Amino acid sequence: MPLQDVSVKINVASPAPKIGLGRPVIFVQKTGAAEYKEYSTLAALQVDYATGTAVEAKAATIFKQDNRPDKVAVATYATDIKTSMTLFYGREWHFALVANDLAADQLAAATFISDKDFKFLVVQVRTEADRKALKVKKRTKIYDHTIADEHLDAAAVGDLGSQTVGSITWKFKSLKGVTARYLNETEINAIDADFAVAYIVKGGRGQLSEGWLADGSYIDDIHGQDWIKADMENEISYTLGNAPKIPYDARGIGAIEAAMSTTLQRGFKNGIIATLEGGLPDYTVTTLSRDEVDIQDRALRVYPGGSFSYGKSGAIHEARVTGVVNIQ
Repeated sequence: MPLQDVSVKINVASPAPKIGLGRPVIFVQKTGAAEYKEYSTLAALQVDYATGTAVEAKAATIFKQDNRPDKVAVATYATDIKTSMTLFYGREWHFALVANDLAADQLAAATFISDKDFKFLVVQVRTEADRKALKVKKRTKIYDHTIADEHLDAAAVGDLGSQTVGSITWKFKSLKGVTARYLNETEINAIDADFAVAYIVKGGRGQLSEGWLADGSYIDDIHGQDWIKADMENEISYTLGNAPKIPYDARGIGAIEAAMSTTLQRGFKNGIIATLEGGLPDYTVTTLSRDEVDIQDRALRVYPGGSFSYGKSGAIHEARVTGVVNIQ
């Protein structure tokens, strides 16, 4: 019997806070058996991790942000970070950080998360070599920050990760506890070429240089996919679990269709799904009738006939305007 009765899979048509969808976990190397613990305050965390330790420094940066998450988790590993990530992957975190910023651990974690279709790894690097080692890894966000004792990765996750999914882009944002750098065009172009992100002075203020992941996709788009997946699984599960019976006929299929539409309408309201001309949401829901479902699936009480598609709202990251001066 499967542990999960409802599964939503999203296939991207073009190549290339829910509770837990903004929550970070900090992975740290520590002697002994792997452990996982959540903290609602920095003071509670400091009981286990003293001020000045790598874990405490990242957590302090997270808790400093205006839009901080409700909790910060810490997961330990003795030698292999991937073992701990596998063990605790099912816990309610969505953004993984690496406490020690060691390149080997970052690469191992990025390799692990790249094989998943849910959750993110967010890292801070200081060298071009470390950037390039992580380039093209799926679901990994690279922050290039060279200022000692600052944690741009933690600041970004702490402020942006828990905001309503779909409501923001991760470019342009100002953060607390990190210093904006003055980079020239050559330096920022090199960072851009590796799909990394810097915190730079631009337009007279500190701001994040881009909103992409290491494979060139945009984190707000992928975070939106995660939200749709999680919300739709919850909505369909609620429909199945809170009725005396969902019959395998037009009534039951209609209930599942309604649950799917509920999630997509929420996603539209949150800003994940685009608006068509006329103000309508850009999504479709399709269901197979009872007679269109294979008889074996009906015998096993499995309904595989629901599908949906949506147009992502995306975001404008550059604007180019032309003007004409009229000679009077």
